[in-house]
Amino acid sequence: MFLRQFEYLIALEREGHFGRAAERCHVSQPSLSSALQQLEAELDVPIILRHQRYQGFTPEGERVVSWAKRLLADRKSMLEELAIMRRNLNGRIRIGAMPTSSPILPRINQLFSDLYPSVEIDIQFLGSDKLINELHNFELDVGITYLEGTSLKKLNTMALYEEQLSLMIPEGMLPKKQKSIDWSQAAELRLGLLSPTMREREVMNEAFESVGCNPTPTLECNSIFQLAFQVMQGDLATIVPNGFSRTNDAFPGTREIELTGPIISKPVGLIWEKVVPPLPMAQAMADLLSDAGDEIRATFGDFTEKEIPDQKQVA
Repeated sequence: MFLRQFEYLIALEREGHFGRAAERCHVSQPSLSSALQQLEAELDVPIILRHQRYQGFTPEGERVVSWAKRLLADRKSMLEELAIMRRNLNGRIRIGAMPTSSPILPRINQLFSDLYPSVEIDIQFLGSDKLINELHNFELDVGITYLEGTSLKKLNTMALYEEQLSLMIPEGMLPKKQKSIDWSQAAELRLGLLSPTMREREVMNEAFESVGCNPTPTLECNSIFQLAFQVMQGDLATIVPNGFSRTNDAFPGTREIELTGPIISKPVGLIWEKVVPPLPMAQAMADLLSDAGDEIRATFGDFTEKEIPDQKQVA
C-alpha cells in the first residue's frame, strides 16, 4: 500500500472520471486503474463502483477516501512540522477567504511571507459552506470568514476585525454632497452584487429584507474586484467593505458612501481545523495573527475610521 494510491483515489473523487484523474496525477489511465485495483485487493473491499465507467464509491470506498485525505494531510503536516523544527518552514499554505476580506489580505500575506519566505501562499475565494467543507477535508489550511453560525463550533476561531459595509458608486451616480444612503434607497439603484451562494450576499440580502426590499441586481459574480471594475464603467453601484476602494488607486472615478438604516457590522476572523497535533501551516498563521492582531485591527481601523470620513469630506 502506497501513499500514491491514495493520491490517485482522491483525484478520482475530485474529477469523477478516470481519464481526468490520471491527467491530474500525470500518469496514464491504465496505470491509475491498476493502482486502484491493487489497493482494493490489499484492503479486501470493493472501493469503486464500475460499470463500463466510473459511477462513484461503495460505502467502504467512501470511508477509504475519508481516511486517505486524513493520511495525506498527516503526511503534509509531518513534513511541515519537521521543517519548523529545522527553522525552515516551506511548502504551501492554502487560504480560503471570503471576497470582502480582500482589503486586509495583502498585509496578512506580507507578514506571513516576511516570517516564512520559503512558503508559497495560495488564496482561493470561496463561499462560507465550501470553505468550511474544504477545511474539514484538509484541502485548506486556514480560512478567513464571518465568525458566526453553528458550523464553526467544530473549528478553531480567532477574531481579526469588524467588517462594515458601504456603497461603492461611480462619481456621477449621486450628488457629490451626499455622504450616506440607506438600504432602501440603495435598492432602487442599478446594482452589481456578489453571487447568491456567497455568505456576504446573504448578509446583504438580510439587510435589504430588513427594510422591506428585494432588489434584482443587474450583475452577479463571485469576484468583488470584477464588481468594482464594473462600477468604474459608470453604470452601476456595488456593496463593498468600508475602505475597499481606498486601499489603492485601482478604481479611479469611484467613491464610497456610508450605508445606513441599518448599519451592518460583522465579526471577521481566522478559522482552522481542530486536530491533534495541530496542522503546522494553520498553527503558524494563527500564531502570527495572534501576535499581529493589534496591527491588523489598526490597519482595518484606518480604512473604516480615517479613510471613509476623508472621502465623505471630498464628496
